[in-house]
Amino acid sequence: MPAKTGASHALSAFVSLIVGTVLSKYVWTYTPPLAEAGAVAGRHLSGLIGTPIAPETTGGLVVVLLLSFVWGVIYHLARHDAEN
Repeated sequence: MPAKTGASHALSAFVSLIVGTVLSKYVWTYTPPLAEAGAVAGRHLSGLIGTPIAPETTGGLVVVLLLSFVWGVIYHLARHDAEN
């Protein structure tokens, strides 16, 4: 069982990183207000963790965190629905 769970988490991290980077570039190019909102959220996140992060990186980080959260929720729902 741990191998199955670990593989899912590894895959989610990899997919989130790749898709987050692509989406971040898309958002910065085509929807600057949304990109700026992500950068503002990233600056707040940067302040919380105490590490300075470049504005372009903070937007991508917010997208990756959001994707990881959504992936986790879907995984949890799918796993617990399968048990019922």
